[in-house]
Amino acid sequence: MRAFVPTYRASVLKALRRMQPAKAKDIVQALAQIAADPKVKNPNVKPLRSIKNGFRVRVGDWRASYTLDREAHVMDVFEVAPRGSAYR
Repeated sequence: MRAFVPTYRASVLKALRRMQPAKAKDIVQALAQIAADPKVKNPNVKPLRSIKNGFRVRVGDWRASYTLDREAHVMDVFEVAPRGSAYR
């Protein structure tokens, strides 16, 4: 199986630059691990109801939302937010 290529939107990169470096590193590592093999069971990953092929991963108090394009093997990370404001 080919690994997915993670792409980050500008708003996600801005959020990652503004948070604590250790937390940003944890989020990027979690996303890279999922991109390497999205079929591996991960209890912190849940599907998003309102977005086709959309998922979110929990990293501490933060949530990273992404979509998977299985044909192009691209993971589009479109949101990184604290838990309280991640689903609005």
